[in-house]
Amino acid sequence: MSPKPRKKTTSPLARLDKKQIEQLRQVEERLHRVVQERRSGIARPSVHAEQTFGSITFRYETVRCGKTNCTRCPHGPYWYAYWKENGRTRSRYIGRVLPEKARQVYEAKQRAKLQRDT
Repeated sequence: MSPKPRKKTTSPLARLDKKQIEQLRQVEERLHRVVQERRSGIARPSVHAEQTFGSITFRYETVRCGKTNCTRCPHGPYWYAYWKENGRTRSRYIGRVLPEKARQVYEAKQRAKLQRDT
């Protein structure tokens, strides 16, 4: 008895539209960056957004926990507050959500930037 001929299956990629393929490329680029960072031992945070409110700077950043066996690094992004105190830079973890007043200022600046760019 001869084996049955296999059905030709189409690649799952063939069913994706251009937007979905571009999203996959972006994910792939991000994964390559993360792998390169891990291999090189880079332990610096990645800042996604920054907002100064008075003398306090709020940053939305991903961070590395520093554990050698962590498979989920980098963590976040989370909001952190930075300020100067007695000549030293101090910081405090804020959380996943930016305080309301700072968030309003940040969003207003983002809207103004988008309007300038268009």
